[in-house]
Amino acid sequence: MLKTPTKLCLYLLAFVPLIVDQKVFFPYTSGKSIFIQTLLLLAGILLLINFFYSKSFREEIIEKVIRYIKNPLVLSITAFIFIFIISTIFAVDKYSAFWGDLSRAEGLSGLMFFFSFFVFSLLVFEKRDWLWFFKLSLFTSLILLGKEFIEFFSGISRPGSFTGNPTFLAGYLLFSITSALVVLGEVKNIFYKYFSVFIIIFSILGLFLTQTRGTILGFGLGFLVILIYCVIKGREINFKKLNLRKASIGLLLVGIIFSGVFLFTRQNSIWQKVPGLARVAVIGTGESEDISTPVRFYLYKSSLRAVNPIQNGWKKFLIGWGPDNFIIAESQNYDPGLYNVEADWHDRAHNKFLDTLVMNGILGLLAYLAIWFMFFRFLFKKSTRTEGFRVTNLVLLFFGISYLLHLFFVFDTPSTSIPFFFILAFAVVFQGEALSDSKKGLALPSSELKEKAAILSGTFLVILVLFICFVYFKNTLSSYVQMRNYTALTQNPYSNTFESKIDSVFKSNTPAQMNIRKYFLALTNDLYNKNKDEISLNLLKKAIVKADEYVAIRPTDFKFQTSLADLYTKKGNTLKNLEYLKRGEELLKNILAFAPNRVDMIHLLSHNLLYQERFLEALNMYESSFFGDLDVIPQDRLQFEEIYTNLFKYFYEQNDKENFIKVANRLKENNYSDSASLDKILDYLDKTGRWPVVNFN
Repeated sequence: MLKTPTKLCLYLLAFVPLIVDQKVFFPYTSGKSIFIQTLLLLAGILLLINFFYSKSFREEIIEKVIRYIKNPLVLSITAFIFIFIISTIFAVDKYSAFWGDLSRAEGLSGLMFFFSFFVFSLLVFEKRDWLWFFKLSLFTSLILLGKEFIEFFSGISRPGSFTGNPTFLAGYLLFSITSALVVLGEVKNIFYKYFSVFIIIFSILGLFLTQTRGTILGFGLGFLVILIYCVIKGREINFKKLNLRKASIGLLLVGIIFSGVFLFTRQNSIWQKVPGLARVAVIGTGESEDISTPVRFYLYKSSLRAVNPIQNGWKKFLIGWGPDNFIIAESQNYDPGLYNVEADWHDRAHNKFLDTLVMNGILGLLAYLAIWFMFFRFLFKKSTRTEGFRVTNLVLLFFGISYLLHLFFVFDTPSTSIPFFFILAFAVVFQGEALSDSKKGLALPSSELKEKAAILSGTFLVILVLFICFVYFKNTLSSYVQMRNYTALTQNPYSNTFESKIDSVFKSNTPAQMNIRKYFLALTNDLYNKNKDEISLNLLKKAIVKADEYVAIRPTDFKFQTSLADLYTKKGNTLKNLEYLKRGEELLKNILAFAPNRVDMIHLLSHNLLYQERFLEALNMYESSFFGDLDVIPQDRLQFEEIYTNLFKYFYEQNDKENFIKVANRLKENNYSDSASLDKILDYLDKTGRWPVVNFN
């Protein structure tokens, strides 16, 4: 029997958050992704072999298929997967939609692995296996928390532990608390009971140390729901002399009083000394520490414009722009006001529901919401409400409420996707057990139904396993190997064999190629700037050729094109290479044709035109970046003054009074350090009508 090895592969996924690989581009994502996909590939192959060669195992699978196939939660998840596939087929960038991005490990191919975990665990796990996964997750939590507290006491204000990001860690800690609650309620072993209490306490402390506001709010709401549940269901529950209902009412009152005090005093400096609450206290206050709030509002507005059928058509409204196409949607619907807050590209809205709306359309969002609706529907069913106090109900309610609110401020990662799909599968089993109890005595499935279920199950498993095999061997494994080879080679870029060996990492087109070629471009540029020799220049030229090859293959990867255009512009200027400047201009105009409001691209093109000595075009281009009330932001001041002082000199030499005055006034409006000299020049020109003699040195 291969059932035990299959379960072992699934058990090991409880340790996903601990996997870190420093020899790849995204140590906290890529290592986890290859670990997940390798184990699920092995589990799928073992399950398939066992299905066809073990009659008892096959019958067990068929029985579970019949039990779960019409489950509303299973149907809603399947509907979401179906719409996700449709969105991929009609995506703007189909390659990205299918293969995803290395830094996120999603796309259709990534989602299918998480979906396969959901399917495999449903078909293979028994009651003790679900509990074992929860138990193993406690040990994962212990190690994560240990690393987090070490980081915190080492001076890291917002530790991320082995997830690499405090927000991702916070999301996992909600599952950590959930796991501990399940083990506390379902496992009788005294060690695990004390261990669970320990994990709950330190997970809550760890959650506040991450200072992730949305997750802290989610935890607070989840805890509130638990208290309300205990008030309703805990009347007959007593622990020694402590009544659960009375204790819950007391805690509820304390929570309400504390929330009120915090709300009215949140601007008091005392809250800035409390980890977690410090960042919650500045939400919406306009404080500089609260930069993420205005950024997200701009992203939310761009997201809604992206699916507005009047602006972008009904297809994007219904099925979205495609998985992992958010960066394209946001760029085309970019709000220039965002540039004053943060000059960056965004591949997520930091809101799972808006991400789903943009990438999968309104149909995808409805299907995703249906998953949550069916999840909660069972928990609040009358049959469940009348059966008394249930620890499992309490746990699922807590996780559902807290994680749902968490997703309003963030997105899924490998560290949280495995727990999320595990909880969904666990909820299906929990619901299935309740329904089977209510249907005892009903007729057993007929042999004809079992035969149809066998054919359906076998066909589905074959297709699913073949798909994940294709993804794994076609791109996942080769991408991982390419990254490892590249990082190994670049340890010594000065070696004699580096130039000849580097070609090996460019041979097959994988999702890693964008990162490899971008990093190779930056590396060779740094080498040339440092050495200024022929070898370094040849390497830089090779990197440019490889980058241009990638642009030809992926013409909608505008973020990559920006890196290349920036290098063409800067190197064209320093090397006095007009061909490079022209190529940079071509790339920038291509980006702006798709995303006309990207202020950073307008500024970069202005520099490019200035370096080509096309001064009037450079002025008109930069002037077009002053949308509405936008002024020059601090990080742009040096570049702005470089352009406008050069333009000031040029229009003086050309005796172009109109543009000369326009440039001078723009410099003055933006607090030019030598505005007094500008005033003297303009006064002289206005009073005499003659051009003064100016020493620009």
